[in-house]
Amino acid sequence: MKNKFFKKWNNFHTIIFDFDGVFTNNKVYINQEGDELIKCDRGDGLAFDILRNFIIKYSWDLEYFILSKEQNVVVEKRAEKLKIKSFRGVSNKEEFIKKYLIKRFGEYEISRNGVIYLGNDLNDLSAIKLCGFSFAPKDAHEIVKINSDIILKNKGGEGFVREAIERIINVQNMSLDQIQEII
Repeated sequence: MKNKFFKKWNNFHTIIFDFDGVFTNNKVYINQEGDELIKCDRGDGLAFDILRNFIIKYSWDLEYFILSKEQNVVVEKRAEKLKIKSFRGVSNKEEFIKKYLIKRFGEYEISRNGVIYLGNDLNDLSAIKLCGFSFAPKDAHEIVKINSDIILKNKGGEGFVREAIERIINVQNMSLDQIQEII
């Protein structure tokens, strides 16, 4: 773990979330028909409401989305519920992020510093290393934790996304009035 100092929220233009092990506890339940079920944290929903209100209040030019290797439609369904964009079935996350940054900014080398990445497993390493800042959950793979900027106290699927969003916008240092303005 680098224990890198986190810059102020307005230094960032993009937040990218992995799905399994970030929004979920990295477990899958399979019923007798072969359908996969996952467990997510409801607190993440409120976190995205807070983030959207914060973006509006402070006119923050921020994009955020889920980027998952997982092919299962459950990624898309959860993203729809949270009202965020998602891209699933992406095996090369580093290449995807580079193309995204080139499309949005015309280049990726400088703009990558404005990207926050949240991931937990080995397939996130190249994205973690590419992006300007990274968070990992408490239960991330050890190599991911070594390469991430900050390890949060919550596990994936157990409040990690909410903790990250609150950390990014610095809810801990807001007054009660400021918090009520964004919820």
